[in-house]
Amino acid sequence: MGWFWGNSNNDDPVKKLDPGLREYLENEAPREYIPTSVPSSQPSSSASSKPADTQAHPSQQPGQPENSSVPPASLFPDGRYAHLWKTYKPPKDDAAELKGAERVIEKYKQRTDTVQRAAMENCALEHEALTLCFQTGNWQKQLKSRATMCSEENGKFSRCFTTQTKFLQALGYAAALEWDEEREERVQMHADKLYHEMLDYETQVEEARAAGVEPPPLTSLFNPQAKLQPAGKAETTPGDLEIPGGESIPAGFKPSKPLEQLTPHERELEIRAHNTSLEARKVYAQEASPFLKTHDDARQKRQEKAVSWFGETIGRWVT
Repeated sequence: MGWFWGNSNNDDPVKKLDPGLREYLENEAPREYIPTSVPSSQPSSSASSKPADTQAHPSQQPGQPENSSVPPASLFPDGRYAHLWKTYKPPKDDAAELKGAERVIEKYKQRTDTVQRAAMENCALEHEALTLCFQTGNWQKQLKSRATMCSEENGKFSRCFTTQTKFLQALGYAAALEWDEEREERVQMHADKLYHEMLDYETQVEEARAAGVEPPPLTSLFNPQAKLQPAGKAETTPGDLEIPGGESIPAGFKPSKPLEQLTPHERELEIRAHNTSLEARKVYAQEASPFLKTHDDARQKRQEKAVSWFGETIGRWVT
């Protein structure tokens, strides 16, 4: 009956526990809550004991000291699971570790989409004209537009998108491993400028032929200081094709269309885009060569092991 008048140490069930279990329960028990502000009605003795409790649990304060054993990313200021939080890394740290071949491969995959987005931005007016062709006008005009599929507007937009993509590739847009916003914007604007210069020259040639006068001299879009060529005079190239700027056809060059079907500026553009793509691939290959070597060595070891197990024919096919 001692519990009617107070706790009895002899009847305390905690004393009957195993010492190891009792120590574990004491360590895992929640820490005592310490309020950040003391009410005015609290006795002065409680207020005087607060600094001592605060020093006993420094990890519970908002500003942790430098020598605190609690990791900064921990969600438990009292120090629980500190050994687990020590190895935690935020997602941004994982992205920062994306180096070497992984970064090059990711950049190579994204370059095509990046170039095409920039080409769409440069062809925004042509795309708007194509969209309005289907949506504006009376019912007769809309019927005619659907019957012809807006061939004129569609042709202008298709040529703009294809040619702008080539210009961006030829000027090295998004070819660098490190993205420079200011540089890429200048390249995008320069590509749009060269495209409209090409269209202006074609318009001048058509007007000159209609007037029966000699067309303006053909100059290179990428190297205007190169030797001028009179229209109709060709450089010494296979098939006597006219290519401004003295560009030579590289070995193994495969244009998107036969060169005879392209204008002189389009031929120059195709060659420039081809050469720039080769240079970009060399940079990517040089950056990713350590990874490729490691990958090839690992594949060679797997192949040797498979050949020793299943024979040369099956082993090489499996690996």
